[in-house]
Amino acid sequence: MEHHHVLAPSEEGGVVLDIGGEVGAAVVHAPVVLAGREIEIRRRGTSWDGTHVAVRERRVTGGVFYAALFPGLSRGSYEVRVRDDAEGPVAVVEVQGGRVSEARLAVPT
Repeated sequence: MEHHHVLAPSEEGGVVLDIGGEVGAAVVHAPVVLAGREIEIRRRGTSWDGTHVAVRERRVTGGVFYAALFPGLSRGSYEVRVRDDAEGPVAVVEVQGGRVSEARLAVPT
């Protein structure tokens, strides 16, 4: 089952995060072909539980990029993939408390 959403772009300064201590966030950069698709995340070594967000257009000074934002993650190592795509690529992101970590997800084949 493919999940696709039509979402308005996120403007610069349009996201507020509550991070600090042992809690961070992850931005997963994605190609434009994943705009509106759902990206899921799991702590490495655990099962996929369906925790997901959509890839959105992000407008910032100097350009546009596409990304999914996972707020409120406990410090640790995570894996991300296109939701329900067991054969597709997986990216790894190391979340640190009080910081926004970044990863890049490739186009699914």
